Amino acid sequence: MHADIMNALGGRQIFGSGTGPIDLLEEVERGLPTKAYSVIAKALDLTADEENRLLQVSPRTRARWKQRVRLDPAISDRVVRLARILALAEDVLESHENAVAWLREPNDAFVGRTPLELVTTDIGAEKVTNMLYQMEYGIYA
Repeated sequence: MHADIMNALGGRQIFGSGTGPIDLLEEVERGLPTKAYSVIAKALDLTADEENRLLQVSPRTRARWKQRVRLDPAISDRVVRLARILALAEDVLESHENAVAWLREPNDAFVGRTPLELVTTDIGAEKVTNMLYQMEYGIYA
């Protein structure tokens, strides 16, 4: 799963061509490269409002990222959360297109909210993760 998360964040193209594995914890603690955020936002086809809500930032804060090389650790953690959910959805639903469609579709199990709406919090992300695992193992109908 770690490799899938790194791929969702842009992989070696974003994190450099080093020889060893990329330490995701170390990268989050240092702050992810701002380009990793751009990759995941594009992969999920996020609108500016969705980006603000999912990352819990203001438009002005996002605008300042264009002048920075790295995000702060708290924002990096939220970006990794999005990448983790996307990577798991792609694995379970077997394609990027199916994963993004499912993440954007209102779900009765989430009281009509989309899975993407829930991932703004760790608890919401856990619910989405659990649903994906249930789908993977045939528990969810």
